[in-house]
Amino acid sequence: MSKYKFNKDQLKFVEERLGIRGRLRVFLGYFLGSILLAVLYYIIVALFINTREEERLLRERELMEKEYKAAVEKMNLLENVLTDLQARDREIYMNIFKSSPPDLINSSYSSEIYELLDSMNDMDVVRYSASKSLEVEELVGRAGEKLDVIYNEYLGANNATDIPSIMPVKGLAVNQTGASLGMKIHPFYKTMEMHNGVDLLASVGTEVIAVANGIVAEVTRSDRGRGNQIVIEHWGGYKTVYSHLGDLLVRKSQQVKQGTVIARVGNSGLSFAPHLHFEVHLDGRPVEPINYFFADLSPSQYREMLMIALNTGQSLD
Repeated sequence: MSKYKFNKDQLKFVEERLGIRGRLRVFLGYFLGSILLAVLYYIIVALFINTREEERLLRERELMEKEYKAAVEKMNLLENVLTDLQARDREIYMNIFKSSPPDLINSSYSSEIYELLDSMNDMDVVRYSASKSLEVEELVGRAGEKLDVIYNEYLGANNATDIPSIMPVKGLAVNQTGASLGMKIHPFYKTMEMHNGVDLLASVGTEVIAVANGIVAEVTRSDRGRGNQIVIEHWGGYKTVYSHLGDLLVRKSQQVKQGTVIARVGNSGLSFAPHLHFEVHLDGRPVEPINYFFADLSPSQYREMLMIALNTGQSLD
């Protein structure tokens, strides 16, 4: 833009021509003004108008917040279901066994998840919560199915003593536990053999009792294999086997009550030392006998006995 200056001699305004410096100053002024104006426009756009990337991130954040809220609600629902299942389990246990259920879970505080929270982003937290929710949901489903089976069996039982629930030898100490269910070393052949029961160490003549009400299905006298043996059939598809006995005090087809003395410990058959070999079968399949000692054992005794049995690699028969 040209500038005009009043000429006193000519008594009129004449155009003032700029030199190189003047033109340079004008150019720099316009240039700096344009830069400042561009910065101002950018700030306005950044504050009030979101870019595509920012809009995408905002949508992703809203989605994660919804998923997290849904996961929390699902966790709360599952916790309520678990609480109801625990109450139902306790009620069934009390009705069957007339005692409080043992607490076999040794829960301990773990700070790992809380340490990870500081380094995990929101999406990882959502994924972790969702995976844990699915695990808990699956566990709840399994627990519900097991409780339904137990409850249905209880409805058909005449008495809690119809179910194996005590040890076959009275006053047995935990350290008298031998090898239990699983592959064990045979004491004579030194080969791995399937062991279908638990070895309970006891002296010759110790009384052996029936672990539940039932009917004597077999009474066998033999110097081989399992030696003198008694098999009792119980309600609900259960069967118990007592082997390597000494004196046999019952006969076939005789009805027995839980706690009835049926025999005495011996060392008959292929036995390495005096003991009772005891088995529990359910629907024709051998199951862990120690799991059916719950009426005689505290939770700590149960854990100790099970650890001894599982870690004993050689059987006595």
